[in-house]
Amino acid sequence: MLKQIAFLLLFLINSFAFSQQMPKVPGDKPKLIVIAVVDQMRFDYLYRFADNFSDGGFNKLLNEGTVCKNAQHNYMLTQRIPGYVTLMSGAEPSTHSIVSDQWVSRIDNSVVVAGTDDQAKAIGAKGKGLNFSPRHLRTSYFSDELTLSNNGKSKVFSIALDGDVAAMAGGHTAKDAYWFDQTGGNWVTSDYYRDSLPAWVRKFNEKKLADIYLDRKWTPLEPDQPQDSGAFSLKGFMHDLINIRRLTKNYRVLKQTPFGNTLTKDFAISSIINDSLGADKYTDVLVVGFNAPGYINEKNGPMSDEIADTYHRLDRDIAHFLSFLDDEVGNENVLFLLTADRGTGYSPDYLAKNGIPSGEFDHNRMLAVLRSYLNVLYGKGQWIQNYNAKQIYLNHQLVEDAKLDLYEMQERIARFLVQFSGIAEAMPAAVIQKSSFTRGTNYLMQNSYHRQRSGDVIINLEPGWIELTDKKVLQNSGYKYDVQVPLIWYGWKMPRLTLYRPINTTDVAITISEFLEIAPPNGGTGEVIKELLSR
Repeated sequence: MLKQIAFLLLFLINSFAFSQQMPKVPGDKPKLIVIAVVDQMRFDYLYRFADNFSDGGFNKLLNEGTVCKNAQHNYMLTQRIPGYVTLMSGAEPSTHSIVSDQWVSRIDNSVVVAGTDDQAKAIGAKGKGLNFSPRHLRTSYFSDELTLSNNGKSKVFSIALDGDVAAMAGGHTAKDAYWFDQTGGNWVTSDYYRDSLPAWVRKFNEKKLADIYLDRKWTPLEPDQPQDSGAFSLKGFMHDLINIRRLTKNYRVLKQTPFGNTLTKDFAISSIINDSLGADKYTDVLVVGFNAPGYINEKNGPMSDEIADTYHRLDRDIAHFLSFLDDEVGNENVLFLLTADRGTGYSPDYLAKNGIPSGEFDHNRMLAVLRSYLNVLYGKGQWIQNYNAKQIYLNHQLVEDAKLDLYEMQERIARFLVQFSGIAEAMPAAVIQKSSFTRGTNYLMQNSYHRQRSGDVIINLEPGWIELTDKKVLQNSGYKYDVQVPLIWYGWKMPRLTLYRPINTTDVAITISEFLEIAPPNGGTGEVIKELLSR
């Protein structure tokens, strides 16, 4: 009898050990798709800061996932919201219509901010201006097509510190979108999604994690480990977050520290647990926008110790996130993507110190000279209606009343502007409308142009130049440093593979649609990444 019991125990132990060693087989479709989008992340950050990365974060993705080393946005005006919309819609701005973070309305000359919605009411917010929704979107996302395909059984969530990002990243059919109220220090939403905050969100807010993350001084995570390149000593900064918050009397500074990433990750994990994402046979989607690196980059520059430390800490956040996903849902059931809304160039002063041509373009001075020029040509009048994101909007009504040729005026302005230092090209809208470019800057410019929302003349600056602002760097160009982004596929059925060929970010939504066997987004222009399907 004892021998039989011993044999049975040995059999059970061996069976358990064998089951532990059995490979976990992915299902036909992922149970959960997580798209992690980092604001202004250069592709080379994955290698520049690698010495201080852990084994479980960025390095895990690089070593075990499919790495697209030449992924890029296929348009010129690289800004935050167009980046998210392009990734999710599989289309360029010329189709999905979100040409920039904001544009000028041709109806009343008002500036329209992407994601804001006067019809929406913020839920749970103390601050103002937190009314967001995706109503400005004109095309569907792959996540919209997914929910349409199964009558809403798939759950789609989006989370980001910034409300415009959260609302626009989730698409039309998102079940929930959440963003951070920097006045109250809480996660909030709008009545586009629901009438009140769920109990779990209220409970999360009660933990006051934002207070905990700001109750410290921000110093380097690893101050005694300089980079091999010698560029980063990681000893050169200390930011007293306690005092900064006391002076500002709000939580705005959180967005300018890596702890904004940690709070975002914490909330995303709570969302997965409390909303049971990835728990049934219907694929769920979670888009997580890590907005803090963008604010830190624009304030300190891409060669700063602050940026280096930000990515060291984000690496730990990604490692924790991946570990949680494996424990909760299983890596074999989760398709995880890491990418960025756009890249970033070096600051002009850093380039100048190294003898590389660069500069800051003063668009206000340019506009003053241009107005004088137009007054001489056509008589006094408010010929320029507005200027936004390298786009000049003319007063169409005034041009029509004066019986002038709009296209001729656009062409004259373009010829005049290329005389300014820093301007490489000025393209009249008439040329964009009537031409079909296939490559180069004009092609990228055309992909950024939407007839109802774009200006009459679009400007392209020389490489290394940015518009003059209070920021160290500013994106919004079609050059490699702005359009190239990291793109790594990890988890469900994703092979260890490196792809060197050019891949457009419009390909992401189209490829995911193929994985899910659903219709692609209705405005999609991208192509399937065949190397992923063949595996």
